Amino acid sequence: MKDDTSMFEQMKGRVFSYLMRRCGDWDLSRDILQETFARYLERYAGKDVPPSLLFTIARNAFIDHARKHRRSAPLEGDPEDGAPDAHHHLLVREEYGRVLDAMALLSDDEREVLSLALSSDLSYAQIAGVTGLSEGNVKVKVHRARCRIKEILQGGDHER
Repeated sequence: MKDDTSMFEQMKGRVFSYLMRRCGDWDLSRDILQETFARYLERYAGKDVPPSLLFTIARNAFIDHARKHRRSAPLEGDPEDGAPDAHHHLLVREEYGRVLDAMALLSDDEREVLSLALSSDLSYAQIAGVTGLSEGNVKVKVHRARCRIKEILQGGDHER
């Protein structure tokens, strides 16, 4: 169990980041993160498994949620109040919101592979294993998604 706890501490930020990029909702990402580790502990506790398995479980938990609700909630958040650098936090949050909005304009496949590439520290081969795509297809989708995000953030075409 000690190894499972340290693995959780090591991976929770990456898995949460992946989920935030997928759905853009902090509370939903936390819920799916919790579900991910519950599923992991239920099936794989004490076993030596690759970190990519956590992203597969998180991906499946996200898909399960999406099937049940068919609609993702928008990013919501209150500005930091009372903090000395509240303005900085607000600017960071606004920029993060812009990136999440831009990611929402990507296709589901592009958003998924880009989220995994940015959040997981997985190789393209491992991302291919998680998503069921070929490694070459993962590389192409990540490249195209990055180009599209850059175009959107620079004020390019916002239509898909």
